[in-house]
Amino acid sequence: MTILHFTGQQFWPLAVSVPLLLASILCFYTSRMRTALWLLFVAALGLGFFMAALDPFLVLWDEQFHALVAKHMMQDPFKPMLYDAPALAYDYTYWAGNHIWLHKQPLFLWQMALSMKLFGVNALAVRLPSVLLHALTVLLVYRMGRIAISQAAGYYGALFFAVAYFPLEMVAGKYPTDHNDLVFMCYVAGSFWAWFEYHNKPSVKWIILIGVLAGCAVLVKWFAGLLVFGCWSAVLVAENRRHPFTLKSWTPLFLAACMALVVFLPWQIYIFWRFPLEAQAEYLHTLRHLNENIEGHGEPVWFHFWATKKLYGSGFLVPFLLVGGLLVMLKRATHRAYKIVFASAILFTYGFYTFATTKMVAFCMIVSPIVFLGLGALTDSIITFLKSKVTHRHFEIIFGSVAVAVICIMFFDLNKIQNYHTDLKPRDNCNREGDMQLLAFSDSINHVLGNERHIVFNTDIRPFGAIPVMFFTPHTAYDIVPPEEEVVRLLAKGYQLAIRDDDSLPVYIKENRRIVKIPFK
Repeated sequence: MTILHFTGQQFWPLAVSVPLLLASILCFYTSRMRTALWLLFVAALGLGFFMAALDPFLVLWDEQFHALVAKHMMQDPFKPMLYDAPALAYDYTYWAGNHIWLHKQPLFLWQMALSMKLFGVNALAVRLPSVLLHALTVLLVYRMGRIAISQAAGYYGALFFAVAYFPLEMVAGKYPTDHNDLVFMCYVAGSFWAWFEYHNKPSVKWIILIGVLAGCAVLVKWFAGLLVFGCWSAVLVAENRRHPFTLKSWTPLFLAACMALVVFLPWQIYIFWRFPLEAQAEYLHTLRHLNENIEGHGEPVWFHFWATKKLYGSGFLVPFLLVGGLLVMLKRATHRAYKIVFASAILFTYGFYTFATTKMVAFCMIVSPIVFLGLGALTDSIITFLKSKVTHRHFEIIFGSVAVAVICIMFFDLNKIQNYHTDLKPRDNCNREGDMQLLAFSDSINHVLGNERHIVFNTDIRPFGAIPVMFFTPHTAYDIVPPEEEVVRLLAKGYQLAIRDDDSLPVYIKENRRIVKIPFK
């Protein structure tokens, strides 16, 4: 059975989540805030699970690489590997085909590995940490808005973030760089939440938490995770103009920064000690993003401003609503320090990534919780204004519930989700059929070869098809058809070989009975 082009199995988490979301909105308008928040959190979990469970395969590009490295980390968390037992020569600087894999920081990979330990090696288990962190970030957005603007602005911002299309697609692994960027955003949001709690009610525990969460952000995706310290510094300078660098005012920031170092520095030291060549190559590769076009991602200077249409919606009014929301948020912020943090977070992020030569859509997503808070503040202001003009006692409940529900539908963009995750439009779903065929081929490999390890060739049903094959099977895989001399060398070394038989194999492989043929066109 299909519902809106989803199968029943795909659809049921959405069917459960939507009533919870509507119940949350009604509870908010009837002043049952605690219940509204819990319902929103559970609904966010459901929406994340809905997205994570849509595709049984791993998504090209990045998700399949991240998932394979995380699978190998289940056995050795301190030795990140793409090919755990490479049989062919490789370039250690090539992140898409090497052995020791340091292309990303490890925290989000450890989370995936733990999830697979608990729930098995499958695509859904890869995505579950993102499901949980996305839902937790909903609560953080609310709390930041509650402290800095108002309870209503915080709720609206959290609600819009919970249903927003782009972060949910990152939960599903659809866009580069999938879980890495999503988890990075969540930890950055966590560090800002801890700072707001600290400013609202100073305590050593918040200083420690700021540092720990910022350090975790770095341990996901490098130094942009320290954004909170840049914004905090801007506050200190602005609030102490006559003596901006007194030791007393800066001591909490220094303590938090030290905690961040304690979190992320040991891994950097460790990889330079254990994998010096790979670590040096990756550090240099990361720095090249600033002034080089890496892998075709050099974009015009205004790219990240155009990318807001993907991050927040493509309607004509969206850019104006975003700017309007930010202006309303800055006006309504309850403390000057909050205004500075909101403004500096946006300016620092867009300024840095605009300056960098290599640009990708999700780079500026780390400030999307703040952007959604701006939209929440704008929504609250509009509804409050209309309420003052309409005297009907149920106006806010009726109009507000309907208006907010409509906005949620627009943010969710179910049509686009159907296009990408069903067979509704085969020419517009990123070759979902090819991904399903590659998954079926992996099942064939397991059926034919069992658990006795082989090297499987000719896996290029999809680009880099060897990567998901190695995830879904216990075998080493390569996309190529090996030359004859390579076959002789591998057999002489005692390797067991297998190959996908697509009726176009060369004679030296067809006639070699020591090579297992797996029929699959």
